[in-house]
Amino acid sequence: MKLATLFREENILIHLESPSLEEAVRELLRSLAPYLGQLDQEKLCGNLVQTEADLPIALGHSVRMPHARIAGIDRLLLALATSQEGFLVAPGRDERVQLVFLILAPKTQSAELLQTMASLARFVHNVEDRRALASTTTSARALRILEESGIDIRKAIVAADLMSTPSYTAQADMTLRRAAGTLVVSREDGLPVVNGAGELLGEISARMLIEIGLPKYMNLITDPKILTDFQPFEAFYRREDSSTVEEIMNRDVLRVAPETPVEIVAHEMLTKHSQRAYVVKEQKLLGVVCRKDIVRKVLCL
Repeated sequence: MKLATLFREENILIHLESPSLEEAVRELLRSLAPYLGQLDQEKLCGNLVQTEADLPIALGHSVRMPHARIAGIDRLLLALATSQEGFLVAPGRDERVQLVFLILAPKTQSAELLQTMASLARFVHNVEDRRALASTTTSARALRILEESGIDIRKAIVAADLMSTPSYTAQADMTLRRAAGTLVVSREDGLPVVNGAGELLGEISARMLIEIGLPKYMNLITDPKILTDFQPFEAFYRREDSSTVEEIMNRDVLRVAPETPVEIVAHEMLTKHSQRAYVVKEQKLLGVVCRKDIVRKVLCL
């Protein structure tokens, strides 16, 4: 099924002048009113906006995707709002969005919701399609842009739908000091190690760096108070400028192909006790899937 078939012209609001994301969601719900029955639109709007504030789907590109599974509807409902000025996401913040996709699904259709969200994410990833949709002046043309994109709704959610591009990476010749600094600014627990061609070599994590600072035999100490008798992390400081990432990185990381179904990704992560799965094609790193991505993008809909 093509993504465009889920939209109707009357639910595509072009250059909406609503000042905020909340107002835009409210207008989109009004456009869907014939399909919402006796649902309290104001309460639904509040829930959608709150969820978007607490757990936003990070699409980037000035796009937001408020969504919910709700009782009281019998089919998937989609609506779209565009804005030239941009909808203000929240008071006191400068972030504005130009495209708002609203998705409502029956309570029992979580798979369909997830598949639709993945299809929309693929659509907005295309710069030309995204810009064309944001600048078009008619609903009919917007629908045509969605049709011409050729995006279809896959029956399976795959690693490429869940992955994110790492903000930071490490190189094999990095000193441990530089690697520690990169981990701090990245706010991630682990970093992929890549070469100049973007090929994945392995991974370095905060745990690996901490373990350098504590001698191996300390794992046998059951009373942590004894550790205060030692110079803290002296072993790390001795090596921070002389040792490199290559010496301590884990080369046996979990690699998956972009087309790997999410259930296989989750199974591999659990059975191999891996916090992250690296999405690789022809040895080149495309993205990373963390456990929390599966919770956020699959379980927490």
